[in-house]
Amino acid sequence: MNRFVPPIKDGILHNPGCGAMYLQRNRHKQRFGEIAPDSWFLRERLTDKIAFSIPWSVLEPREGEFAWKHPDWEGCIDSWVAAGFKVALQVRGMGTLGTCYDDGTPQWVFDAGARRVDEEIAAYRGTHLLNDIPEHSTAPIRYPVYWDEVYLDKVRNLVRALGTRYNGRPEIEYISIGHLGRWGEMHIAHHSPLQPWREAGLSITNYCSAYRSIMDFYRASFPDTELSQEIGTIAFGERPGDRDLYDFREFAELFGYAADRAVILKFDGVGKSYHSRRSDYLDDAVTEILNYYKHRTKIAFENLVLPEAEEEALALGMSYWHRGGETEGLGAARVEWPVPLERKRLYSFYSFFRERYDRLLPEDEKNLWRLPALKCGYRLEITEVCSDGEATAIRLRNNSFAPFREAAAVVTIAFAGRRHRVALEGLEAGEEVVVSSPWGSNPAKVAVEITCRRGRINLAVQIPGTR
Repeated sequence: MNRFVPPIKDGILHNPGCGAMYLQRNRHKQRFGEIAPDSWFLRERLTDKIAFSIPWSVLEPREGEFAWKHPDWEGCIDSWVAAGFKVALQVRGMGTLGTCYDDGTPQWVFDAGARRVDEEIAAYRGTHLLNDIPEHSTAPIRYPVYWDEVYLDKVRNLVRALGTRYNGRPEIEYISIGHLGRWGEMHIAHHSPLQPWREAGLSITNYCSAYRSIMDFYRASFPDTELSQEIGTIAFGERPGDRDLYDFREFAELFGYAADRAVILKFDGVGKSYHSRRSDYLDDAVTEILNYYKHRTKIAFENLVLPEAEEEALALGMSYWHRGGETEGLGAARVEWPVPLERKRLYSFYSFFRERYDRLLPEDEKNLWRLPALKCGYRLEITEVCSDGEATAIRLRNNSFAPFREAAAVVTIAFAGRRHRVALEGLEAGEEVVVSSPWGSNPAKVAVEITCRRGRINLAVQIPGTR
């Protein structure tokens, strides 16, 4: 028996169906050609994926008329796709500022009869969030009532149009559901007066019905494309520090509803816990939910945070990650700005942990991007090759934190001019499988190609002492 154990690799992951991502939100998005080619993150090839979002009001300014080639949408996205990137897309029913600032549901939806809740903009100034709130404007923050039938009807029409344009396209990494809650994060608003929402019909029943309807719209329109749903509480307390209006257990069925439909569960608040006895960075309820559902669907996180927080997210099986906040442009480019950390507007929870963040050196900041680039997702590796003269056995192991569950996966083993194919059902984190070929000629090189609907992974082992 000839046995060879190859060295373990630890390079940046560019695997299909997982990984770190860049992010562009807000206005004035940068085309790929506008990024300096010698930028540190391009030199290191941190990722081959990028996420984009756009307000519904910008994409569909008039009912049925879509600005697909808007410079903040496909006018920018196409340049990244041409450069070889996969893209995740989100159209938001509510952004930071809402309808009156062209950052949410179009006004024509309300003109058609959809109900709304208007909140005073003054209550949104002076928070820790990485948002730009106009200092002198008096126009309200206008929210849709998410369970309103007119709103849901218009959302259904939009999602159908999105599905017609984007479903099944190979450059689409996933579609993020963006029509329930501020930023699509489930919470109906900010730390807001709740009486107007109660008058508009806020209840567990109405909310859960809207959640299921919106998810069904997306799944029906995107049968061949992965979906993602941000998770969060339904309504915050009226003041920061107050308990949330509802406990997660009261609407936990919604997370199962998403998992049953293979929808990624994404948490956008990693980096600061508000209700936890165990962690500074994740609420206990969120940790419990993600621990429970990570065996049924993928888990994703958002925010550029301290390394300890990133490690907690990785331990929960993180398949996708990108930075958070609404700061314009490509966040990775700000890392080298010669300004204090706070002015870079990259760190969503800086104000809560100033001393910890201020200890970060410039190279430490880059490592906050490198860590998810190296560890977010699965890592399939050949850990052993054995040949006994009759057959060759190859041991594959998932040496990272997230599961490999890509559909229609096939392992192709190639050496000595021959190829052998074996189906691969999947590999959980730390799990391994042995795949065998019916040849045992002590190969000098074994090539393994793992193909799935999302792409392919090429592994090769050069065996020393053979020719």
